[in-house]
Formats: sequence, structure tokens, C-alpha cells
Amino acid sequence: MENSRKSFYITTLGCPKNTADSASIHQSLLEEGLQPSLSPEDSDFHFINSCTFIQSATEETIQTILTAGEIKKSRDQKLIVVGCFSQRYPDAIQDDMPEVDLLFGTGKYKEAGKILKEHFPLDFGNQKEFNKEMLSKLSVDGIIENYSKPYSYVKISDGCNRGCAFCIIPSLRGKFQDSTEADIISQTQRALLSGAKEICLVSQDTIYYNRSEEKLADLLKKLSGMKGLEILRPLYLYPDKKTYRLLDYFSEIPKLAPYLESPLQHVSERVLKSMNRSGDFEFFKDLYNKAREVMPGLEIRTSFIMGFPGEKAEDVDMVLRFLEEVKPEKVNLFPYSPQEGTKGLGMKGKPADREIARRVNLVRELHLTNLETIHQERLGKTYAAIVDEKAEDGIWVVRRFQDAPEIDEIVFVESDSLKVGDIGKVLIDSYQEYDMTGSWVES
Repeated sequence: MENSRKSFYITTLGCPKNTADSASIHQSLLEEGLQPSLSPEDSDFHFINSCTFIQSATEETIQTILTAGEIKKSRDQKLIVVGCFSQRYPDAIQDDMPEVDLLFGTGKYKEAGKILKEHFPLDFGNQKEFNKEMLSKLSVDGIIENYSKPYSYVKISDGCNRGCAFCIIPSLRGKFQDSTEADIISQTQRALLSGAKEICLVSQDTIYYNRSEEKLADLLKKLSGMKGLEILRPLYLYPDKKTYRLLDYFSEIPKLAPYLESPLQHVSERVLKSMNRSGDFEFFKDLYNKAREVMPGLEIRTSFIMGFPGEKAEDVDMVLRFLEEVKPEKVNLFPYSPQEGTKGLGMKGKPADREIARRVNLVRELHLTNLETIHQERLGKTYAAIVDEKAEDGIWVVRRFQDAPEIDEIVFVESDSLKVGDIGKVLIDSYQEYDMTGSWVES
């Protein structure tokens, strides 16, 4: 690479969907002749791919921008903020954050390079596009790509039509729109060439792909047959009848992870209706039971929002009873906080913050009790696993196929012979509150 080329670095905040968007930004910048940098301090263009899903995400984005503003003082650098925060608060950024040189919202990630070139033409005066061979190398080089891991996220759609009363996403991302099959396959090929062995399919509403669980199943079958793929993990499957029917195809899809992520948000039908969501206690119970039947060893990840306006003590009891009866292995909990631009903002009957915190703790304590039993049942068992990274000398971060990257449990393994991307089996020896320790028993 030529030293005179301008460089870029992308800081990605928020969920795996943003990671997939950052990959699109990365590719578009390469196509305009920019080269990746290994740190924000050494880059000519520092991109922040922002998040504003909940208040804490907004606060993290603001702090990241302010920190980046300090970094740019040490060199002639441009700071660009993109994504959900820019989409939601463009005027506030322009008025209150002079350190930001350029901003644009969602839906323009693949055009990032062209947008940058239009706004800073002098920086591109002597830039030349990479030749085809070099562009191909940079596109798949796992060392240069600063978010590269033995897993990768591939986005199969964007936006959402659900209209959940607590969610700002449709306002930020727009209506549901499929990615083309050709684009999905191209993204997957690029990830596999870069060394990824696991592909996580992400979107706001994965089960809505092509409005048909059959077409989603067909896509999963095509991807599962691609050379180099070892694990295929569809994420964000809305808990409805489409997902229930998709489970019938699980046995036909090679390399499918023994995993179901299907966020319920609640189990009280009354609260769900207020949230503008479908389902009820019994349907969700049947859904999860069916998932475990069609794929023995499958583990479930879900989430609950506690304290939505109108939630009563008996609604909380229903969540607790659901955890007692179904025992999902992974539970994410959110205290409800009203968001501007959502239907829930003006709803009455929101519990006091202290009461919401109490309800969250009740659910968390029961889940941790369940998790203790789940951990005990894992002891002495072996699981198919992948090596994610080196933690320290002799200690490796290993992940069972039942656990999604970055959000679920990990297994710490002591070994002198492992390397990132190894696939084999891990024997569970002990556990902490969430994570485990184990021994690598087969490669």
C-alpha cells in the first residue's frame, strides 16, 4: 500500500447490525482508494457508527464523539458520525458538536466513500482507486479489518414494519426492506474468505425475510452449503407463527447452530397488546418447547422489558412463572424507559423507576437461580465449540455452538496449542455466574 493514501478507522457502537453496517462502510471506503488504519489516532478519517436505541446507548455515543474530538486535535483528522444517532439528532449534532465534520444517517452505508469524496474533494485530489487485486485483498484481509473475528455478521434486511410501542427503530431505519440474495451471498463469501467460520445473520426482523419462512429456510440452506462455513446462526427471530413454522426446517439445514434467539419482551397478553406485539404465555411456551424438540441440545436466548406502562403485579408474576416452567438459558432484561418518537412515550400507568428496578431484579434473581441448575447440568459434558480469541498467555476464549458471539457465555480454556478459529470440542469443568471453564478435548 502507498503511504500517501488517506486512511480511515471505524468505531462501531451498538448491536451486531451496526457491525454489519460498518463492514459496508469499510468496503465503500476501500473502493474510493482509502486504506484502513489500525487505530483512530492514526487515521485521517475517523468514522463513528452510532447507536441511540436506549438512553444508555445515546450517552455512550455522545461520550465517544467527545473523546474522538480530543483525538482529532492531535492531527489533521476529519470526524464523521453516521447511523442511528445522526438520523435522530442531526440538528443537535450540528449545533452542539463542532468537532463533527460530517454526519449522515442510516441507509447510506454503501455510499459512505462517495459521500466522503463529495464533501472533502481536496483530500481525494491525488487518490487513486485500488486495482482489482489489491481491493480484493483489502476486502478480505482479516488482519487489516479491525472488527474481524472467526465469526462475522451478515445483514439480510433493514428496517421494520412491526411498530412496537417501545421501539424507535422504524423511525430511524424506515420500513422493512430485504437485502438481495446476491448481496447476502456476496457478503457471506467475503466474510468466509477473510477467515470467518461462523456467519450470524442479522436484521431488525429476520423472520420477515421475503415475507415467508419457506424463503428464509431456502436462503439458510444455500448459505449452509458454502465452502468454509462451519456455523450458521440466524438472529432476531420474532416469536410469531412464522418462526414456529420455520422450526420445521431446522433438521434440513446443515451447519445450523443449536440456538434460538427470539425476544419475547413479555408474556402477559395484555401487556403485549399495549406494546403492539403478538403472542401470549402459552404460545411462547409451545414455541420454545418445539424448538428444543426439533433440535436436541438447542439453547434459547430471549429478552424482557419490565415496567411498561400499565404493567401490574400479576403481569410480573406471569413472567416469573414462565421462567420457572420454561427456563430459557439466556435472558436479557431491560427496565422500560420512554423514548421520544415512540407510541409508548405518552402512555399512562408507567411504574415508578424504583419499582421497575425491583421488578427487573426479581426476574434476574430467578433467572440466576435457573442458570445455577443449568450450569450444573453442563458439568462433565462436551460441546462442539470454536476458539474466539486469546485472553492471556495460555488462556483462550472458547465458545460453545449454543452461545452467540459477544452476547452469551464463554468458556475459558488453558492450552498451549490452540489458535483462533479452531473448531473442536470442549469439556465443561466448572462455572462462574455466567461463564465457564473447560478443557479442549478434540480438534
